[in-house]
Amino acid sequence: FHFYILFLLGFMSGLAAGQGSRFMNATNAPAVISGVMMLQQLLHATPRGIYWGFISARATALRLPQQSAEDLALMRLACLSRVQDDKGYKELRRAWDSLGSREQAVLVDHFLCDGLEDRALVLEFLPACMANAKTNSLVGLTILLEVLVDLLSNLWPTVLSMPMADTTQMIAVDLSDMSDFIAAVQNRFVFQTCVSRCKYHFAGDRVRVEMTGGNWGRTNDPDTDMTSLAYIVKDVLMKQQIMEAYIMRHS
Repeated sequence: FHFYILFLLGFMSGLAAGQGSRFMNATNAPAVISGVMMLQQLLHATPRGIYWGFISARATALRLPQQSAEDLALMRLACLSRVQDDKGYKELRRAWDSLGSREQAVLVDHFLCDGLEDRALVLEFLPACMANAKTNSLVGLTILLEVLVDLLSNLWPTVLSMPMADTTQMIAVDLSDMSDFIAAVQNRFVFQTCVSRCKYHFAGDRVRVEMTGGNWGRTNDPDTDMTSLAYIVKDVLMKQQIMEAYIMRHS
């Protein structure tokens, strides 16, 4: 066990290569230390306790709320999007608050499933998707989260029909193709509707999301007035739903 911890520390220190350790600096080290401290409880605590203990430790370090289910889901998203300060969290929070109540509920359910007691989809390459979405000004975090809700809503019925669905608690979903697509797409509406043109490939307890030629062939479509209008209409409807939900909560 101690050898594993030493190996993990060495592996994390070697990320980004270069002379010395480019990764293990004053900004990244606290998260690694928190993870190692949680793993020290491996022989005494439950897997769920260790995992959520780490999430709680990150929330405490960043001085973020952790009282509600939504707080914990946001903290998971913060870890996945590599949030390291209050500025990064506020950017994520603005994107979250731009979602409708249904979209938020879908994401809370997804990010609270642990794969131990609740069946969970493990979205591989999601951190890369979020990093590329923040870099691509035509996508952004809000639209990525909307597309993620669309993906989860379409993927779950298909996953539950898999032969191994009844015996598998964690199903890995490869989003590497989507990550590359997010970096390349130059049309907001094409990305918003990309899930309708995706294909799912199953192998055992894994799913690979293929963007297909229907999406890749449209990466360079110009962001025309019509596509901008379609986005604006959807944005107005989303804000109307948010306002209606707010009125319902306070009436």
